Amino acid sequence: MSRPIEFNRDQALNAAMKLFWRQGYVATSMNQLLQVMKISRSSFYAGFVDKRSVFVESLNLFSLRTRNLLLLDFDSDSPLTSVRAFFDKTTFDIPQWRINAGCMMVNTILELADVDPELSHLAAERLNRIELDFVDLFKNKMQDPVSAASVVMTLNKGIRVSSRTGASAAELDRTISATLKLLEQAA
Repeated sequence: MSRPIEFNRDQALNAAMKLFWRQGYVATSMNQLLQVMKISRSSFYAGFVDKRSVFVESLNLFSLRTRNLLLLDFDSDSPLTSVRAFFDKTTFDIPQWRINAGCMMVNTILELADVDPELSHLAAERLNRIELDFVDLFKNKMQDPVSAASVVMTLNKGIRVSSRTGASAAELDRTISATLKLLEQAA
């Protein structure tokens, strides 16, 4: 009979997600995971199976949290206000380390495209789900909701990469504001 898991799985997964988010999949070692998750090796394998499995769960958690930030202010009567709120919450109203870390999904696509295409594809699928949320937001308010959502997701990816390269908050804000102004004119 196996021993019951003796750690808070949600806390451990959250810690693993933050580590993967900051460092990426390849650079994160098992010892680092065990340390930040505050669990033993045997507990890790009992609760998560392997590094890849905990990474997939971390990526899914990150995606879910990101979608929830969008859906929290989902206002189809004022979609650009909802988009602005999304960027404020994910770009400005967060601790500096999170700004510098960019987006775990974007980071994964860039890091693993040639190393682990399956994980890169999973991250791309999660981003595509968010893009579909933007399409839903723009329905009946934009002439071409699919193109508008594509523009927002391209902006999102660019903002995340720019934040990792040290762009200032003012630079990011100018880019977001200019893009939203263009979308408003296209509505």
